[in-house]
Amino acid sequence: MEKSATSRAPLVNPIKASLALLCIVLFSGCSKINDIPIGTGYAAKNICSGYFMGEIDPDILTDRFIAPQIEPLPLLLDITINDELQTVYVQDKIFRKRFSAEAYYREGFGCTLMHDTTKEELDAQLPAPLPYQLSEQLPWPTGKGGVAESQPGVNYDDLNTVLEKGFTKNKNKTRNTMAIAVVHNNQLIAEQYAPEIDAETKMVGWSMTKSFVSTLIGLLQDRGFLDITDPAPVAEWINTEKEQITTEQLLHMASGLEWFEESQGPNADQGYVLHRTKDFSAFYTAQPLVAEPGTVYNYSTGGSSLLGRIAQEQLGGDLADTYYFIQDALFHKINIDDAVLEFDTVGQPGSGAYLWLTARDWARLGLLYLNNGNWFGNQVLSQQWINQALTPSPSNPEYAAQIWVNTDKTVWPYLPESTFAFLGHQQQRVMIVPEHNLVVVRLGYSFEGGADKLEELMTGIIAALP
Repeated sequence: MEKSATSRAPLVNPIKASLALLCIVLFSGCSKINDIPIGTGYAAKNICSGYFMGEIDPDILTDRFIAPQIEPLPLLLDITINDELQTVYVQDKIFRKRFSAEAYYREGFGCTLMHDTTKEELDAQLPAPLPYQLSEQLPWPTGKGGVAESQPGVNYDDLNTVLEKGFTKNKNKTRNTMAIAVVHNNQLIAEQYAPEIDAETKMVGWSMTKSFVSTLIGLLQDRGFLDITDPAPVAEWINTEKEQITTEQLLHMASGLEWFEESQGPNADQGYVLHRTKDFSAFYTAQPLVAEPGTVYNYSTGGSSLLGRIAQEQLGGDLADTYYFIQDALFHKINIDDAVLEFDTVGQPGSGAYLWLTARDWARLGLLYLNNGNWFGNQVLSQQWINQALTPSPSNPEYAAQIWVNTDKTVWPYLPESTFAFLGHQQQRVMIVPEHNLVVVRLGYSFEGGADKLEELMTGIIAALP
């Protein structure tokens, strides 16, 4: 990866780069050549977000957290980080500009890939920031306070040992745990962070963002904007065989539309949508109907992206409408003061993957659900919505409304059946265990072979509680 005057990406071994380049040139039929456009987009977007928003050292970010996701492509990439323009530009050594990608950072709104647009056009989408000041004096979760004083009955020695084990590096260094936070009886009783970050560092939720968009749909239903049992309000589906697909079926990943939840390879629908399209929902909306709606579970980031578009259209249709609503109706209501939801090029929410929160704020969102939508006397989400959100789908008993559930203890046999969770790529987790009044957040950059030892973590934490 080539350095320039403004680049912060590390140099790669030129021999390895040459060999990788030769391989792809000689074997152009190799499927990896089709991954180059997705790989450049992935690198540009995620280096941009991790550097400008997460404030992670760019060398660590690129080598440890980005490169393993798109192997062997990093050997072919030139990466330029421009601090002044707040952009990240990536191109490969073969096709150069043909498959290049550029991401642009907008404070408060994260990074967006620039598909056929300019920085000025993207800036024109932005509303004025909505000020919110979290109390410095109040304890967590209603204020900026950190870990609570000792809670009676908790074995803190055992608890801290369990958290330490959660950060143990595996042999191939692919676990990369970045943060663990533990909430018990509405108090933050323990947290730990990797050296690269701290309590103020926002981390991407990946598919935990799907649980957020479910929450957004719940807020809209509570206010009468829509009813999830009605046909989804998608203009392109009117007078087509798709017009009876309901919002609830989208929430359950059971729309019946064709979709391949792959990030690389010949059927990389997810990778294509997130990294090569300007509109995250358009590709999914146009997919053919291949199953009767409501009957077949098919996990889809595209469907969650469409839910974000549906929500935005109910609110008025603009990025600003979504921004103001989620701040007023959700984040500020539960004392989250620094949430960042990233948007696509056309200004629609990245509701399948791109919500960034600190570990403490992910814990706040989990705590809202643990307390049945009530935030210390304020009913933010109705009990009706909580019930709907946690009711297993007819097409998959382990999945509810963009939230994973432990029906018959099939997902987590070692946890109570009442357990549910927000789950995301790279083993992002918000585990909610009502029987123990417990929320556990685990964030990281884990890759294949980097299991987070969830069972050991959860059973160890529970054993340390009174």
